[in-house]
Amino acid sequence: MTAFNEDTRVKIPATIQFMRNGYHYQSLKDIDLDRETRIAMNRFIPAISRLNGKQYTQAEALAIVEEIHTVIKNNDLGKSFYQWLINPKDKPQLVDFEHPCENDFAIVDELTFGKDGTESEKTGSFRPDITILINGIPLAFLEVKHPNNEGGIQAEFNRMLNKRLEKPEYKKYFNMLQVVSFSNNMEYESDDDTAFAEDVKAGSFYTMPNGQKTSFSFFREEQPKTSGFVNISLDRIKAVLKDNHYSPSEADTEEFQTNLDMNTPCNRFVTSLFDKERMSKSHAH
Repeated sequence: MTAFNEDTRVKIPATIQFMRNGYHYQSLKDIDLDRETRIAMNRFIPAISRLNGKQYTQAEALAIVEEIHTVIKNNDLGKSFYQWLINPKDKPQLVDFEHPCENDFAIVDELTFGKDGTESEKTGSFRPDITILINGIPLAFLEVKHPNNEGGIQAEFNRMLNKRLEKPEYKKYFNMLQVVSFSNNMEYESDDDTAFAEDVKAGSFYTMPNGQKTSFSFFREEQPKTSGFVNISLDRIKAVLKDNHYSPSEADTEEFQTNLDMNTPCNRFVTSLFDKERMSKSHAH
């Protein structure tokens, strides 16, 4: 039996929580990725075809992705891409923020950004635990750590600020990403939201990166969602475990079932921050 780690304690349960909230699970085994942007073409083409009332060919869709790549390479802290998202004008609509149900929401675990075939930040790539795809476009990610991890959430802040945002080769990705979040599946140390999140060692936090420097915020839900979840069968849970290179039998253990509880700090955070309507409204306005 596999020893429990941050994957089985936090990442995979959080992945299941996204699925409970209506996100599709996208396996790396059958994803068609654009090399430069990490856009999932197998989701992007049908989604933008539906939104724009036109069936885009592979070539036409690739031309749009090439234009996205040009835009996110701008040295403008992501402003041009954000304007395209919220007000496309004469460009194809990428996301329907007014009608969330018209979009394709998916998550993919361990998607590498940067040089193909590498997984080390020393060699020019990074790999978030869970990447959120909206219409195939990576617009957010969640990094997780197991409770009481060494350095706490502060270690994640430092890694984010020092090793990623300061690297020129990463800037295009952060010009595209709209939300970056972290959780070590612990309750906040304090009820004081005026404290600097970077000084807190436990909890779940998010930021909207600007490609240069960022700060992180608390997220507390006054009225947590209690209904409207999708039931995820045990077979689907076991398939996600297997796809992440774990034995499906882990799903039968008492500890894993406890980690799947919708009320763990990280799972509550996923439900609140990544609610599909909230994700849409926060950008539409």
